[in-house]
Amino acid sequence: MRRTIPIIKLRQNLIVSIQIEMTDRLVAELKENIAFEVRAREVSGLVIEVSAVDFLDSYIARSLQQIAKIAACMGVETILAGLDSAVAITLVEMGADMLGLETALDLEDAIDILEERQAESRSEEERVLAEIYAELEES
Repeated sequence: MRRTIPIIKLRQNLIVSIQIEMTDRLVAELKENIAFEVRAREVSGLVIEVSAVDFLDSYIARSLQQIAKIAACMGVETILAGLDSAVAITLVEMGADMLGLETALDLEDAIDILEERQAESRSEEERVLAEIYAELEES
């Protein structure tokens, strides 16, 4: 499998930092690679970091949304991090619909958001298990 853009696992998250100009071929490759990595690794979060990207056209913006939807279908939450203000303005002016794609100011904020949610999820799982255990003991 070709891997032009690295995908790094950090704790329970995959991090994809896009540092090169995106072409249609790279977008298709990235979709495949992310889907493969999500399936192959035990993760619950995906951060797509785009601070080095100077230009996102409507096709790439839609593709990022599709990647987030693919990940969501596999139980993984996605956050787009580091969107440059000029790129954000251009996307809005183009009418690009980024609904459903959560954003964060930078990579650190995105990781913090995901880790906080993962900790909340673990706490909820522990609470439910404790309730089940208590019910079993009462029986």
